[in-house]
Amino acid sequence: METATLTSETNPLPSGSLLELISDINEEGQFGTRRLVITAEEVRVQDERGVPTLRVPMSDISHARHEPLVSGGRTIIETKSGARIAAITYSLAFSEAFSDAARGIEQLAKGEPFTILVKEEKIRCEKCNRLLPEKDGLCPVCINRGKTMVRIFAFLKPYKRATVYLVLMSVATTVLNLVPPRLQKELVDGFIGKTLGVNGLLQYMGVWLGAAILTSVLQVFNGRTMTYLATHISKDLRSVTYRAIEFLNMKYFDRKPVGAIASRVTQDTDRIWHFLVDGFPFFITNSLMALGVMTFLFLTNWVIALAILTPIPFVLLISVKYWKPISNLFFKVSQRMARLHMQLNESLSGIRVVKAFTREDHEFARFTNRNNAWQQAAMDADQRWYTAYGMMTFCASLGALINWTLGGIFVVQGKLTLGEFVMINSLLVMVYGPLQWFAQVNNWFSRAMAGAERVFEVMDMTPEFPIEQGAPHMIVGNVEFRNVRFGYDKSNPVLKNISFEAKAGEMIGLVGRSGAGKSSTINLICRFYEPDGGEIRIDGVPINDLAMSDYRQQIGIVLQDPFLFGGTVAENIAYGKPGATMEEIITAARAANAHDFVVGKQDGYDTIVGERGVHLSGGEKQRISIARAILHNPRILILDEATSSVDVETEKQIQEAINRLVEGRTVFAIAHRLSTLRNADRLIVLERGEIAEIGSHEELMEKKGVFYNLVETQRKVTEIIEVGE
Repeated sequence: METATLTSETNPLPSGSLLELISDINEEGQFGTRRLVITAEEVRVQDERGVPTLRVPMSDISHARHEPLVSGGRTIIETKSGARIAAITYSLAFSEAFSDAARGIEQLAKGEPFTILVKEEKIRCEKCNRLLPEKDGLCPVCINRGKTMVRIFAFLKPYKRATVYLVLMSVATTVLNLVPPRLQKELVDGFIGKTLGVNGLLQYMGVWLGAAILTSVLQVFNGRTMTYLATHISKDLRSVTYRAIEFLNMKYFDRKPVGAIASRVTQDTDRIWHFLVDGFPFFITNSLMALGVMTFLFLTNWVIALAILTPIPFVLLISVKYWKPISNLFFKVSQRMARLHMQLNESLSGIRVVKAFTREDHEFARFTNRNNAWQQAAMDADQRWYTAYGMMTFCASLGALINWTLGGIFVVQGKLTLGEFVMINSLLVMVYGPLQWFAQVNNWFSRAMAGAERVFEVMDMTPEFPIEQGAPHMIVGNVEFRNVRFGYDKSNPVLKNISFEAKAGEMIGLVGRSGAGKSSTINLICRFYEPDGGEIRIDGVPINDLAMSDYRQQIGIVLQDPFLFGGTVAENIAYGKPGATMEEIITAARAANAHDFVVGKQDGYDTIVGERGVHLSGGEKQRISIARAILHNPRILILDEATSSVDVETEKQIQEAINRLVEGRTVFAIAHRLSTLRNADRLIVLERGEIAEIGSHEELMEKKGVFYNLVETQRKVTEIIEVGE
């Protein structure tokens, strides 16, 4: 088994080893095996034979970090003497684990406790050693489809009565379908033996008509019941999947494109629905039919029954042989379609950028590549299926050939009546006809299982935080960072030992160049991510001890590019307070300087804003976003570049609205124009992930340090722009 990491919790480590990692790139840069061993005394790299090729004493190390490369990365160790050592190289699949390890090396080098516990990440299947489609994902070859099917049918529990009705109606339909062949036998033998009169004929016809009517009625109710169950199961699957996605952590959304995530809720659940509506009823009804027909055949003549059913094992053998390969191919089709959805979603979402740079041909080429990849996978899967189907059709045709040959001989020899022969021939069609289409059921089943596995994979993922974790807490507004360290790549921290305290009601301005860590600080306050080290306290309580949903309900955010949902103006303002009255909505809009432009529109507060607010200007969207925050009435307010990219008049209106919004709240503000932070109680100046200065606007200007230089740089740029105009 090839894994990314080995830890003391998953595998026993040699004495003295704190962490061991296996890389898949050797010293020559080819695929191979190397091992990184971390102890309290040294960092050691060993080749595939276990021979050390590098040893660096921990006392000589000053820093360690993960350095991204094309399709991979390497661990860089910096010594106190200034040397820079490329210790070990690895592919992209191992990057996250080695990034964590680099952070652990740095902890030991600085004399800090070794707190890194790297999760074991599987990139190959434990059974077949094939590469997994995704790290820690499911192996499409070895997945237990029986368990998957059981999980699907677990969704039937709320619909037990309908399920029982369906089973009973299926059995009744099977029995009624066996009536016509039996009547045909009696009629043919009666005609030949001249023992059947007109009255007898009419009686048989009456029974036949009654059976036909009952069969049709049962088929209607059977189909309606199956559709009811299938649509409800599909609906429940979509709901549970979407709910599970909502609570996944932000890192999942950082890694996964929106189109790929959406395809699991739509396309994959649709495949399950199609199988439950089309495939499963067919399978159940015709399986019962086959059982009933075989019983009739053996009761009629066991010799001919054995003969004509001889090809069935070959049909089943073909189905079993082709089942897994076809299933794997359809799993690949599902993956290719998800990538196609991702490409389509990305291109359409960024259509303005595409048109602005006249990149239509480029995007079409990308779409064509994905579309061709899907076409090839779909063609391979369907061609394999049609091959199996053709072989099964041939085997099925042998049944009719055997019946006419052996059955004809038995009729001539008097061992079988003509009526029995006709009945057997009718029953034969009822067995082999559906049997030819069992391959199609296998097709539906393979597609459904591929979709279900992807759906259940999402359901089984660890949520962001347990919903019930923590206790409700009415926030006062005190926020404290204690030696907080954080990085999206743990070995390359964005924030380094950040410590500050914001008192309730204070307005804190976050200042710094791009990449200094301002947005990361906001993300930690909102608890979108967890810090790698240190602690965040809210009113003196560790943030992890607070109920997540309760905490976030007391936070408001006004973003640089506000997101509006495709409803009305009123619905967007009331988004943070469900059930808000129209009076409350208007009051919030007035406070946000939005009321005048809203009532100036033809439909007023019922105006449809369009997808992402496309029907509104940037300033209008921003003021609706502020109105939404005002109505939400948060204790902690985040302002992320709320006044950038708007004209001076609009900025003035937005600034007036913000001044009303910040009253009585703890506010963290990031501003493009540093002059807009004059009213902040304190400014925290970040530089390369560390706090460079803290103080009021006046204090920092007098100090003439980092903040002063930023203001001066911005002033000079503004003057240049004004001269150019």
